[in-house]
Amino acid sequence: MHNPRSLAGAPPAHRPTRVPVMTTSFARGIAALSLLAACCGSAFGFGAAGHNAVGDIAAQLIKGHRAEAEVQRILGPVSLRDIAVWDDCVKGIDTGNDFKYAVTGRFPECAVFENNAEEEVRMRDYVKRNFEQCGPKPGEESCNKQYHYANVAVQRGRYVPGAIGTSDHDIVPALKAAILVLKTGRQTPPMDFNEREALALVVHALGDMHQPLHMGSLYLDADGKPYDPDRQGADALTHTVGGNAITMPRPDGTPGGNLHSYWDGLPGRLSAEQLAAMPALAKAVPPTTGNPDDWPVLWASESLIGAKEAFEGMSFGARQQSLRGPRWMGTPPAGYEARSLEQTRENVIKGGARLAQLLRSIWPDKP
Repeated sequence: MHNPRSLAGAPPAHRPTRVPVMTTSFARGIAALSLLAACCGSAFGFGAAGHNAVGDIAAQLIKGHRAEAEVQRILGPVSLRDIAVWDDCVKGIDTGNDFKYAVTGRFPECAVFENNAEEEVRMRDYVKRNFEQCGPKPGEESCNKQYHYANVAVQRGRYVPGAIGTSDHDIVPALKAAILVLKTGRQTPPMDFNEREALALVVHALGDMHQPLHMGSLYLDADGKPYDPDRQGADALTHTVGGNAITMPRPDGTPGGNLHSYWDGLPGRLSAEQLAAMPALAKAVPPTTGNPDDWPVLWASESLIGAKEAFEGMSFGARQQSLRGPRWMGTPPAGYEARSLEQTRENVIKGGARLAQLLRSIWPDKP
């Protein structure tokens, strides 16, 4: 959760970029509640499958370009696919136990960085430098964990610095800071990245930014009705934390996982055929225009529109209190599973295409 700050509403963002539609059809007529049977996989943002796919797509699209050589110079034998999850793997550093890595063997996607003294030193050093320097408020996560998201109210329609749910160290300024390190070597406090860490964050952020609930959040009142914190006033009791506080029912009506975890796990449910087709489809994604310095805000704003779509048609029960804070029971509309899977498929493709475009803008081909 970010330190809330208020700002008046902003005009809607540009329309989201669409990607080519695959011929693979999704099952129709699935009962709305059945989607929770598959909820919730990896605790990692966007799930390892989504991050890996974004890295794979970008690696294919930068082949033969200067960006490929620069990535290899920085990462050595580590691939874009593997480094894509590094910023989630470092969450395994136990800050209460001398910054030791404490989750060896729990996450297969992190195996490439485990049982390796040099890699553990890298993770410890990164977290130490990006732990409390941003001044987390009571109840907030450590700084490095806040680099993964923003919690902008979906009513805003675009990312505006200073709006509730933003901070000077949310995913957008963190991405900008990492890009600056790769371009110039200059730091942007409170972030502190070396070159390898900056590249890892860029790759990871392009995944998280295309998971809409990492950008936009729904705020609900005590009756489960939408609440606008920028217009009605900041109130921690209305914050669903990007859907983490929205409990989804199992088919039998009992409480299941949360909505944010459902969306994080969706890339892992895409078929092998869908994933294999993504690099070719990514080549058809329209390139982002304008100044590359503005791209993070443009992409974040598009993701906010996607977040609004992710919440559309859902109904919510009255607020309930739990040991972890307020909770709401959410009920998805019919067809939600197919809709969310297709949105995720498109987002992964766009994330990979845009990562490649960003890397090539950082390291343009020489004449």
